[in-house]
Amino acid sequence: MIADPLTILFGSQARVKLLRFFLFNPSKEFTFDEISRRAKLVRRTARTEINALERAQVIKKKQIFVDQESSNKRVKVPGYVLNKNFPDLQSLQNFLFETAPINGKTVLKHLKKAGQVDFLVVCGIFLRDFDQRIDLLLAMKKIVNSKVETAIRSLEAELGVEIRYAAMESEELIYRVGMYDKLTRDVFDYPHEIVLDKINVVDELPQR
Repeated sequence: MIADPLTILFGSQARVKLLRFFLFNPSKEFTFDEISRRAKLVRRTARTEINALERAQVIKKKQIFVDQESSNKRVKVPGYVLNKNFPDLQSLQNFLFETAPINGKTVLKHLKKAGQVDFLVVCGIFLRDFDQRIDLLLAMKKIVNSKVETAIRSLEAELGVEIRYAAMESEELIYRVGMYDKLTRDVFDYPHEIVLDKINVVDELPQR
């Protein structure tokens, strides 16, 4: 007799983190190493929880292609992907979204570790649009990419979700908005929420 999937699912904090990771990246495929690294879980814990999610049939194994570092070739390796046929998928996704600290305040708290933020807008995953091309756009007077990357990865580990983001210096953002380039259109032409705007970007947006 197969155990109740929901009994298996909520066995630990690490398991909930991995659930969010897969549920909020429904079309992505991941290797075990990627999952362990992005969720910031030790390998033993990651292996235990992945096995539990697989038994519950929320995720499934799949052969995926990855780039080989030593050459330009792509090789096939074992990976994992969300099982979109899981019967309670939508309900589980909604529940875990509602209980996750996915909001502008949480995002801003992490990004301030990278320096003074002048502008921040969230969209995509933060507004339950899992197919939008970008989730977060920020601008700072001076960007230190390594610090921004560290802050984003810390945020990903807390939320259990891969974040697609763009970061640039404030002057560049003002220029791009004025030119109405593709990156800014990918944000402002779709549902979004401006969390912080110290440089009056909103005044430069095309009026609708």
